[in-house]
Formats: sequence, C-alpha cells, structure tokens
Amino acid sequence: MSKVIGNVGLLDLTQATEESVRSIDRIGNIGAVIYRAETAHLLTLLKNAGNIGKTLEIPKDHRYYSGMLYLNEEYFKLMEPDSVFVKGVVFIDQQVTLETFQQGKLQLAVYGEVYTPQHLAGAVTSSLLKAGAAHAEIVSYTSMPRFESGTFQLTNTFFASALEPVNLVVNGVLELDRNLDMERFAARTEYIRINGKAIIYEEQSSCFYENLKSINGMVEVIPAGFQHLTKPLRLNARTIRRFKNEKLYTHDPIMIEADVSREALSSAIAQIKSTSLIICSEDVEDLMWERCCDLNTEIVSYEQAYVFIAGEETWSKDQLLAMDHPVNFIVDGTLNLDDDVTEEVLKDSVHSIDLFGEIVVAEQRMKGVLYRYLRADTGVIRLKGMDEKMEGIGNIGMLTL
Repeated sequence: MSKVIGNVGLLDLTQATEESVRSIDRIGNIGAVIYRAETAHLLTLLKNAGNIGKTLEIPKDHRYYSGMLYLNEEYFKLMEPDSVFVKGVVFIDQQVTLETFQQGKLQLAVYGEVYTPQHLAGAVTSSLLKAGAAHAEIVSYTSMPRFESGTFQLTNTFFASALEPVNLVVNGVLELDRNLDMERFAARTEYIRINGKAIIYEEQSSCFYENLKSINGMVEVIPAGFQHLTKPLRLNARTIRRFKNEKLYTHDPIMIEADVSREALSSAIAQIKSTSLIICSEDVEDLMWERCCDLNTEIVSYEQAYVFIAGEETWSKDQLLAMDHPVNFIVDGTLNLDDDVTEEVLKDSVHSIDLFGEIVVAEQRMKGVLYRYLRADTGVIRLKGMDEKMEGIGNIGMLTL
C-alpha cells in the first residue's frame, strides 16, 4: 500500500533518513519543516509535497523541544550551559530576576511565543535576537497568564473566582457563554490570545474585540437571538415541544421525524442558520425553506421514511428487504453494500438516494444501477477494493520521519 499523507502542520526531519523520506509517496501542503544541517539534503527529496510555508534549521548543538517549556529561577542557575531550540511556547516565571537571567547559561532559539515578565522583556528580546530567533513572538506580562488547551468556556463563575486580572492564552477553542456578563468581562480581562478559534455571540463582539490581543485562527460569530446547537438534533412530535419560536444556529444535521405536524413546526422554529443538512418529510419541506435563509443549507425531504448514514455502515440484502416500504437513503458518511445486494433488492427497498459521502459497491455494474436512484449527488460511488492501495492518512499536526 502506498503511503499518502494529507496536509502536515510541522514536518520534523531532524532524525530522518533517506529511506524514511522516500517511504512517503505523496504529501500535501506543509506548514513548516524543521531540520538539522546533517539532514538538510533531505529537503530535496520532498518532490511530491505541496507548498512548504517555512523551513527552519535547528542551530548546531541545540537540543530540540516541542510544546511548552517552563523556565523558573532555578533553571537559570544551572552550572552547565544549555542550548535549546523550542517549537511552541516558552514561559519565563515572574520570579526570575534580571541578574539571574543575564548570568544564566541558557542559549534559547524559539519558533513560537515567549512569555516574559515585563521587567525581563528587553533582556529577553536582546538575547533571542543574538541567537537568531527571528521567528519568536515576545509577549510581556504583568500578571501570570493562564494557559488553556482544547475547548475552554468563559463563564460568570470563572470571573467570579478570578483573584487578579485575567491574562488568558487559549490553544484550541474559546467559547463565550451566552449569559456572560460583558461588563465584568471587560473589567477583569487584561488580554486574550487565541491559537485556534473563538466562538462568540453577536452582542458580545464589540467588547470581545476590545480585549482580544491577538488570534491565530478565526472568530465565529453567532447571530443575535440565535440558539447555538453543538450536536445533531433529532426532533419528533414530543421533543419539538421544548422549542417556542426558536432561532437555531448549527453546523450539524437537524432531523425532523414524520410525526411532526406543520402546526408544531411553525410554532417551534422561527429561523435556522445551518451549514449542514436538514432532513424533513415532504409535508413540511416548504416550511423549512421559508425558515432557512442560508444558501449553504441543504434541505433533504423524504416521502415516508428515511435512513441517515452519518458514519460508516454496512447494509446487506436481509437488512434492506426488512424495510416495510422503499425508503430514502441519505448518505453523509460511508455506506458499504454487501455482495448479496442486487438490482432487484434495491428496487424493492430504496426510494431515492441523496449522496453527500460515498457508497462502496461489490461490482462495477451496481454503480450504474445506483445512479438511477440519485437525487442529490455531491459524493462518490466506488468499487470495493479500488483506490484502497492509495489510501493513506488525513491531515496531521506534526509528523516525524
């Protein structure tokens, strides 16, 4: 099987060999490549790679460190000289004195960010420039920053427990609670830095941007008055009662069962903003179009019943024939049809197919048969075993060869 890899954020060639590089048949775009002088020649072997953003050579005799490096007073008092190349974040403790820093035997080169107490900012900048660390962003602070990774939500409880002004650094996703007191947010926040994504409500945007120091990523703004859905929503005649003239904002599918009446839907949902699928019966399809103003929203209707494939499923002849009547198949993931699924089986069990993902069939002829049922076709139908030899790995944050 050939090794094919999607986009790579950071490619580490520091320990690579010609054999390990040649083992990759194709690689997508690369954000940055790090290498040592002795592996520099391997860059020429990346002929089947896409664009490369940056190439970074680790200085001679420097150790390589990836992630967050915390440096306190004791570290700078090391008797032995230390040389480190850091890909990530360097945090210098507030207790480190100027004298200790200047007498320290640390040679530091950084690709990323350096957080330094304000009284060391000048010395740290001078030291990094001497080391040729032009890729470092230097951030000075007066109160200790708080680092969060993954998904972090700012709430009123968080600010109520904060004993000093908040310096927040988020590597991942920052969410502002819908009920966050923005006056307290402004008063208690010194700065916010984000590497990733922020999700805020439209009414919070002005105050948020005033306190945002920097963002390496994007800000998603939820329109005013909309409820943010963070997972797929399935509504039936009972569960739809929880909504009263709601405006819904989502990136996930909304599935409306056949027992939801026009009256119940009209009183429950006023508007929807979605970049995903909305699945509903033909009886209420016109109501859904009226409530969806985003052209990116895909509304898919069914006549009597539907089957929604979100992940990967395998269906056999017996499963299909067990249906009471032909159904609409909506494929957003991968549908594998067993070898015993024939044209006659499909005729008896499938009403139509909306294809947004992929369908895998056992024989070439079945591809032609399936096309008769396609209503929406932005996916792919492929033969089992084909293209598998070129299957590989998706996008990777960091790859070491």
